Amino acid sequence: MKQKKGRMNLIKGSEKAAGYLAALCLTALCLTGCKLPGFLYDAKCWFDDIVDDVKYLLSDDEEYEPVVIADTGRKDGNSSSDSINIDTEVKEEVIKIEDADPDEMQDGDQSAGDDVLKEKLKDERYYAYHTLSDGEQTIYRMLYTSFFDFGKKVNMPTRNPEMIDKAFDCVMADNPELFYLKGYNLIKYERGGVVEQLAVSGMYTMTREDARMHQERADKYVDACLAGAPSGPDDYAKVKYLYEYIIDNTEYDLAAPNGQNYLSVFEDRRSVCQGYATAMQYMMNRMGLFCTVVRGITHGSERHAWNLVKADGDYYYVDVTWGDMSYELSADRDMSALPAPPKISYDYLCLTTEEISKTHTIDSAFPLPQCTSMNDYYYVREGNYFTAVNEEQLRNVFDTAYARGDEMVTVKCSDEAVFADMSSYLTGDSRIFDYLRGSKNVNYVTLDNLNELIFYL
Repeated sequence: MKQKKGRMNLIKGSEKAAGYLAALCLTALCLTGCKLPGFLYDAKCWFDDIVDDVKYLLSDDEEYEPVVIADTGRKDGNSSSDSINIDTEVKEEVIKIEDADPDEMQDGDQSAGDDVLKEKLKDERYYAYHTLSDGEQTIYRMLYTSFFDFGKKVNMPTRNPEMIDKAFDCVMADNPELFYLKGYNLIKYERGGVVEQLAVSGMYTMTREDARMHQERADKYVDACLAGAPSGPDDYAKVKYLYEYIIDNTEYDLAAPNGQNYLSVFEDRRSVCQGYATAMQYMMNRMGLFCTVVRGITHGSERHAWNLVKADGDYYYVDVTWGDMSYELSADRDMSALPAPPKISYDYLCLTTEEISKTHTIDSAFPLPQCTSMNDYYYVREGNYFTAVNEEQLRNVFDTAYARGDEMVTVKCSDEAVFADMSSYLTGDSRIFDYLRGSKNVNYVTLDNLNELIFYL
């Protein structure tokens, strides 16, 4: 996205003469090739700054004019060249039937406890399960039982590997507790080159006892988090709380151990996208709220994971990773140059399908609902969403920010036309100073592709 950093200055009365003299001196420095002041971003922008100041100071116009510091470009989200591996690991083994142990070829009793499991899986949190056909659901239940029991091998009721792979993806999407599972072995029993039976065994990264100990540590973290969670019927408040809690307590780190599961967040406090997404899912589920992991692509090639949530009766997309500015700053030096880079970006809290699709391409193993509601979109809920220039709403936004002691205010516009009008009103006409409390200058950033203006108080 195009990012524009700026600073608006008020210069009037006796300050004009001093400013004029300073501008002439700085211009002389530039023309004689002297070293540029360190607080400016680059020579071109510095010189443009001076020219604008001189033009303003030589004019008779008493209106306050902005002095643009820089005009820089920035990609949507993280531009890191590192790719996150969120693919399932699958290994194949071929066994000739004449060489196989006859006991291996026998199906176990899959009916024991299946009715109980069917009842459990009726819960909405098992979203991916409900997208499967009856036959695929049977495979899902067999895999579920085997993996949670650290089973060695389970014979499949199909000879179609694609059905198994689809059911496996759905098991993993619904159950972040399987953090100790990295993939599966597909065993093919062949006779004369023809597959007569398939079996699956899990690929585990630790023992059952180790997994139990890690889960206990994870639950201590989650219990501490949920102890401070808001109560009441407002789902949005709970989703926002978890979003902020994870970001406040996690740093984005490509080298994070267990980065592909929630242990990286709950134990190590360092993670990547898959860890953020599964942590959000697990804690949402613990609170009795629906959440699943969504996988896809960003920037045309980078694999990524985020969440689909349900709040107050509607579906929304949430990307906790992109909400963590440690992720943004790891790849974007322009963001680190901001006057006070925020720790949390709320641009990815409760988005519609249309909005998330501007930066994310969904590549899911199962169908997902269309998210159309904006009722719980962050900027709508917080009152910062503008469909037109509205002076009263702007006043409320800035007064609220001052009352809370915020360091910045984000003005989110509904579309490009509103963004252009708002930019012209606040920066072109210098009306921003009508909403600031005694400030003679203000640093600001515009994010064109997000239709946002950020003002530092």
